[in-house]
Amino acid sequence: MNNSKIIVKEIRERIKTVRIEKGYSQDYMADMLNISQNAYHKLEKGHTRIHLEKFIDIAKVLEVEVSDLFNGPDHVYIFSSYYRKKHIRRL
Repeated sequence: MNNSKIIVKEIRERIKTVRIEKGYSQDYMADMLNISQNAYHKLEKGHTRIHLEKFIDIAKVLEVEVSDLFNGPDHVYIFSSYYRKKHIRRL
């Protein structure tokens, strides 16, 4: 699994963890996001991509900063390393 997939998986897990800690059900999240429970389930499980706008909406419903879902110094390194490699390949 490449770094970007690992990062996305960890973010999805953080979304689920925060949702559970807040006591929010998938039904509640879906209702607040104006999507079906099945659609929310697919977002959280990784069966569909989370677009930036929806990701921001999820953070708002969870009452956290978007950056909170990316927390940890190791992620700064992973992002930096990933993008450095990506840009080097372009050169």
